[in-house]
Amino acid sequence: MAPAKNHKKKSSLKSSVSSSSIDRGPKRRFQNRLLKWYGEFGRDLPWRRTSDPYRILVSEVMLQQTQVDRVVPKYHEFLGKYPTLLDLAAAKPDDVRKAWYPLGYNVRPYRLHSIACEAVEKYGSTIPRDPAQLQSMKGIGRYTAGAVRSFAFNEDAPILDTNVMRVLHRVFLGNGDPKKKTSRLWAMSEELIPKGKGYDFNQALMDFGAVVCTARKPYCLFCPMRDFCQAFPVEIK
Repeated sequence: MAPAKNHKKKSSLKSSVSSSSIDRGPKRRFQNRLLKWYGEFGRDLPWRRTSDPYRILVSEVMLQQTQVDRVVPKYHEFLGKYPTLLDLAAAKPDDVRKAWYPLGYNVRPYRLHSIACEAVEKYGSTIPRDPAQLQSMKGIGRYTAGAVRSFAFNEDAPILDTNVMRVLHRVFLGNGDPKKKTSRLWAMSEELIPKGKGYDFNQALMDFGAVVCTARKPYCLFCPMRDFCQAFPVEIK
């Protein structure tokens, strides 16, 4: 995206964004417009038809560095073979890896198998809800823990994957490398969640980054955030 040339027009919003808060006006506009967009254009994905923490976890691990259209058929196939945590924990790790093919990044099936074994041994064959317990499990980081809490347990837990980082950085901070602002973006992700709407809001964030605010050739002219987005090209206004 082209860098902004007229900083004066955007100074009011830039000054409202600090390391810990977002101005109420842009915050509410972003929340309302994103949820409205999601209500109209959100994708129908199989893992959105369940609240089973195990199935949510499987989808999240599969979606790491893999496109949705490749994950959907393998998600159904994998769960047909390993429908529960107990089934997965009882399997041989190499068999799990074979069932994972051809998604690639083959450390992921081993991690998922390890999580299943730990859940069976320590947590009564369930995925724990407590964030500290979740993140103590090998293979579950802050993002995956937030996704499980949000999508399986319907909690207002923040998430920050590549799509979410890109959307929040562009809209509230402008152009540049989101990875240099990770801590700030985590704080934004948490602050932006409307109370009681973490599930829809987080799903909407991911869809918006995948469909509209894409890494290459974002659809800026059709973006509902374009009137206050800090990365929106001035020449298009």
